[in-house]
Amino acid sequence: MIKKSKFKGKKIAVVFLFLFSLYIFYLKNYNILLKNFFSIKRNYLRVLPFYNLFNISIGKNKILIIEPNNYHYECTPGFTKYFIDLGFNVDILMHFSGIDCFCIFQQIEKVRLLIYKSLKEIEENAKNLSFIIKKYDFVLLQTTDNNKKNLYINLGILNISNSIFVFHDIRYINFGYLNYLNQNRIWTLGNFQKGLKINPHYFGNVPIKEKNNKTKFFIISSPGKNYKYLVDCATKLKSDNFDFEVIVIGRTKAFKPKMIPHNLLNNFLFKYKVCYSELYKSIESSDYIILLFDPKKKSNNKFKNFMVTGSIQLVYGFLKIAIIHNEFTNFYNLNHENSLIYNNFNLYDVMKQAIKLNNKEYKRLQNNLQLLERKIYKSSINNANNTKNSIIHSKKI
Repeated sequence: MIKKSKFKGKKIAVVFLFLFSLYIFYLKNYNILLKNFFSIKRNYLRVLPFYNLFNISIGKNKILIIEPNNYHYECTPGFTKYFIDLGFNVDILMHFSGIDCFCIFQQIEKVRLLIYKSLKEIEENAKNLSFIIKKYDFVLLQTTDNNKKNLYINLGILNISNSIFVFHDIRYINFGYLNYLNQNRIWTLGNFQKGLKINPHYFGNVPIKEKNNKTKFFIISSPGKNYKYLVDCATKLKSDNFDFEVIVIGRTKAFKPKMIPHNLLNNFLFKYKVCYSELYKSIESSDYIILLFDPKKKSNNKFKNFMVTGSIQLVYGFLKIAIIHNEFTNFYNLNHENSLIYNNFNLYDVMKQAIKLNNKEYKRLQNNLQLLERKIYKSSINNANNTKNSIIHSKKI
């Protein structure tokens, strides 16, 4: 019994020494491990763990973009582009799931990504981060939500004069942010009565392609849309022997394969939640983006009253022709010269028109859409510059 006990004790000691050695190795190589983790297939980016904020040089002409969510990163390249064009280098505090949004971005040498894995890391370090945030020339809160206001307070963003607040839902402005309006520090993505419109629709080097021989429609799966209307139209197109494909991507499975007749499944490609590089490829391969609005649904009307659909950024940025309901066109500056427009009864006819459209006519719509995109970009960067000048002026007073 004594020999057996000694053998067991030696075995435990060996295991302990092995684990202890692994721990020492981990500590010595922690930075190397992090570097390797964040650089896998992302060598085009300067990606650092957010803790580096405590020891990196910030320098002049620096702006910090903060995104406290693991979504909305389709907007980050666009906001970054505006600041680069205004002469800034950009640091971005972001969730690791958003890294890929910069996969086709130009001027990446002026961007530095500081990555967190969970918001808890930011919350636990908020007080210390507040001292770092003050060192930047400007700070952009990319998503301003009322339910994270305590975090903004702890980060000190509400108490500095050079912070800018982006509202994806302008109703949140009424919850303690109204005093920033007259300082031009409230940004929105659309033309609303409150805030400056800064539309972030730049993604990077986007190839402009001709219309596919097999027409491809792209749609985002999100709650509250009338997918039955789309399925009914697709069923009729199929029975009329039209060749087409509908690509479905989204964070939610509001639109499901079981909602489609079996004989139509080959015409739909469901991908749901994908990385940004896959999202971009899917859009590039498409011809049209369907904005499936139904004005009879109150939940849809928010997209012209106090919110902007993310799909419109993809329309502007990738120059893909929108198929949109006529009651929503004015808000998004779309018309028959740059889009295909349907109503409550004729989506089938419009999708058929989209399939039959030749390359010359498709290119004409695309050229007109590009003129609109450039107009929106020019207006947005002018508004961003107005914010910069307002903040600089307020500091001098």
